[in-house]
Amino acid sequence: MKTYHMYHTESISAESKLKDAEKQEEKQFSKSGDLNVNLLRHEDRPQRRSSVRKMEKMKEKRQAKYSENKLKCTKARNDYLLNLAATNAVVAKYYIHDVSDMIDCCDLGYHASLARTFRTYLSAEYNLETSRHEGLDIMENAVDNLDSRSDKHKIMDMHNQVFCPPMCFEYLPHMGDEVSAQQPVQTELLMRYHQLQSRLATLKIENEEVRKTLDATMQMLQDMLTVEDFDVSDAFQHSRSTESIKSVASETYMSKLNVAKRRANQQETEVFYFTVSTCFLLDRYHNQ
Repeated sequence: MKTYHMYHTESISAESKLKDAEKQEEKQFSKSGDLNVNLLRHEDRPQRRSSVRKMEKMKEKRQAKYSENKLKCTKARNDYLLNLAATNAVVAKYYIHDVSDMIDCCDLGYHASLARTFRTYLSAEYNLETSRHEGLDIMENAVDNLDSRSDKHKIMDMHNQVFCPPMCFEYLPHMGDEVSAQQPVQTELLMRYHQLQSRLATLKIENEEVRKTLDATMQMLQDMLTVEDFDVSDAFQHSRSTESIKSVASETYMSKLNVAKRRANQQETEVFYFTVSTCFLLDRYHNQ
């Protein structure tokens, strides 16, 4: 914007100087018309012609300067408009798409892990105290209704001042300047348009491949996080001795080795998913 304003100021200044030169030229010709050339002395005629040539040369120089500054102003204004549109698009995409994607990336598996934790608690409570069935049924219903997407929308609605896109940047013309299409600039913009279309086609293919990898990893991670291992009823079966209870629990519940292995695989998958998601989001901004 500052560059555009600077070039526009220079264009206005050059136009003013050109108009001054044109007025001086008109005055010069007006004076020349008032004086009959035949009445001039012979030694004054070369001086008069020299003055006219200087005036014409100065006008041509100022005309060239004005045309040059006008073209610079037009290019700067178009660059300003293009960057303005790109900036508004990036900001809108961030608040409309990327914030939601980042939330999905960071909280993936949270609701599944929360559900498994509470289901384990429910299984233990049902076996310890049957008189609490009504309260536990209410809690089970709440766990069944856990919805990550709904919770995300609720938290974004509750804090809409943070998650809503801000107002778009507006084009601010400088001193009454108007947007106009110049032939040299039109050709340049058309070339840039075709280049961007080609680049976008390539990026679309690349993003689709990354997205497939991301979706496959997300599905794998969700499968790991939705294992139905919350039923611990076998650990609460009636037995005559404490030793038999411990024996049944150790035989029916998953071993520590399997738990450690599963957690290691899950952590490795989570790190890979988070890395791919980060690269996917960053590439969006690098390619703007």
